Amino acid sequence: MTNPEQSQQRQEDALETGALYQDAEGRRTRDPGAGAEHADSEADRNAEHLSRGEVGPGVPEE
Repeated sequence: MTNPEQSQQRQEDALETGALYQDAEGRRTRDPGAGAEHADSEADRNAEHLSRGEVGPGVPEE
């Protein structure tokens, strides 16, 4: 039986080695194709926000 700390450490190790993919929203997958789809949809959402002139947290408006 593994404890939650060991499980968390294994997931962090998998992220570092590229065996597990995680996007900015916290979605995780082992499938590289799904990881790429998540990244693409995230990039599309970011582009929409930027086209409306929205800025992210911590970014001063000009």
